[in-house]
Amino acid sequence: MPLAAALLAVGPALAGDAEPCSGFAWDVRADIAAVAAAEMTPSGSEIRPAPATAVRLLLVDAGKAGFALPPEQAQSPAAPAGTLRFVARAGVWRVTTTERLWFDVVQDGRSAKPLGFSGDPTCEGARKSVRFELKDGPATLQVSGSPSRTVGVAVTAERP
Repeated sequence: MPLAAALLAVGPALAGDAEPCSGFAWDVRADIAAVAAAEMTPSGSEIRPAPATAVRLLLVDAGKAGFALPPEQAQSPAAPAGTLRFVARAGVWRVTTTERLWFDVVQDGRSAKPLGFSGDPTCEGARKSVRFELKDGPATLQVSGSPSRTVGVAVTAERP
């Protein structure tokens, strides 16, 4: 068999052998496992991510979500949305979601600027992951633009 034909025959097999969820720039396997075992949590709840936690967030209409700030990406008042409150320690935090949606982390009346973003549209357990630098104190995760009424969310302190 000519070399080119052999490579064409092997190529699809190698592509199919890729590790699931390997499209992320960082390892989200712990987030996926935590979300798989997470309990349903209503929007507006306070979580205690010490050092990590995961929930299945039950969303409400955006107009009833109680955002600390309007989302940076505008949403219809009837679009699925929600919030989670937590107390952060100063350091780098990661938020991973099971859906491609918009989320902001609000602290001290301002949206935290992302340090990095990664995603994998083929990953069944996680679609999007974003890192933020947070200070000591209360923070609010604001989820909006979800395609469904529930979303898995993992919140992890990466580096205190």
